[in-house]
Amino acid sequence: MSSSNYKMLSSNEIGNVLFCEQNQEMIIGIGTFILKFKDEQPKIFLKALLGTKGEYDSVKNHLIEKVFLKTPVSNMMLALSWIELNKSIDLLQMAFLNLKANEILTVKI
Repeated sequence: MSSSNYKMLSSNEIGNVLFCEQNQEMIIGIGTFILKFKDEQPKIFLKALLGTKGEYDSVKNHLIEKVFLKTPVSNMMLALSWIELNKSIDLLQMAFLNLKANEILTVKI
């Protein structure tokens, strides 16, 4: 990470999202876990969050306090509370919005 130049894309009470344009890497810190992604992986992770939220919305088992994130990776399971799940989605959506806005507003000389 020492040769990388990470910039903060978004932050809220659940975590932070950093991005390095040079390496096309995104670091997502949510609660107690930190994930480092390249290329399309952050978008896949956001889709997993949204899919889990959608499934939970349809099932709504209020006896379970934690929502288990369905990830595309078989060796990773994450448990979030309903509030953490929603704040994580907000965090990532804001990061992608800021990334797109920076891309549009960047003036190349």
